[in-house]
Amino acid sequence: EIHAEVQLKNYGKFLEEYTSQLKRIEDALDDSVGDVWDFSLDPIALKLLPYEQSSLLELIKTENKVLNKVITVYAALCCEIKKLKYE
Repeated sequence: EIHAEVQLKNYGKFLEEYTSQLKRIEDALDDSVGDVWDFSLDPIALKLLPYEQSSLLELIKTENKVLNKVITVYAALCCEIKKLKYE
């Protein structure tokens, strides 16, 4: 019974420390979320965007040839819609 009380106190202390750590992390992230890039402080910036070099036909490969054709048509239509959206 005494051992259980000690473990319960240790668990309570752990939860308090963990909660305070999470709060500090949350506060640190909140400060940086609104930061805007300032050219005068940091003149170099990198813009990293993912770029897929594979074609649709390379990405769509299953054992079912009919399914391959259907998926290819839908994927091509999605690409066309995306292009037309900006025109």
